[in-house]
Amino acid sequence: DFLKCQAEFLGLENMDYANELIERLQLDPRAGLKRMSKGMKQKTALVAALMNDAPVILLDEPTTGLDPLMRMTFLDIIKEEHRKGKTVFMSSHSFEELESTCDRVALINDGHIVDVCRMSDITDRPVKEFKIEFRNEKDYKTFLNERFEVIRLQPQYHQATIRIPADGTAALLGALRKYDVKFISELPYTLEMHFKKILFEKKEKESHVQ
Repeated sequence: DFLKCQAEFLGLENMDYANELIERLQLDPRAGLKRMSKGMKQKTALVAALMNDAPVILLDEPTTGLDPLMRMTFLDIIKEEHRKGKTVFMSSHSFEELESTCDRVALINDGHIVDVCRMSDITDRPVKEFKIEFRNEKDYKTFLNERFEVIRLQPQYHQATIRIPADGTAALLGALRKYDVKFISELPYTLEMHFKKILFEKKEKESHVQ
């Protein structure tokens, strides 16, 4: 009844998409709103928000109360809406959700936008970082004389973290052939890391001003 009332308010006559959303989100439309769990109420609100097929969608913490599987289903729906050419504004505290759905993400701190980041700048960085651990101290120390930018050392583990150009992976692997390497792993650069860096720089700047 609530969804039908919402459809009437919106002037929506065709409920096909609403019924599709109800099925995909596994919402029981016969349940009474007052007796619904938080997750069921959230699903109802999502169906009400999306069923009108509007060109602009505003969502405030839309996955609150959803279990992990329903969260994935909802994010798939949002990606489909985006592919249709719709504009979606979504607030979220989940970096993973933002990374998987958004083209651009704004960081709000103390009520102000302090940074706007394109996800392509996160996923297509011009540099890569690798952590390398050597089986012996000799190889570890010798490697440090190679012409790679070292950004962190952990001598107790014979580990070095380096930064190279994005297209320099082959050159790195070639250089490592003459060393006894225990493991090498690429360190992913995430939206969370980017924003933490922005907030750290903001805090440092404010402390210098004071």
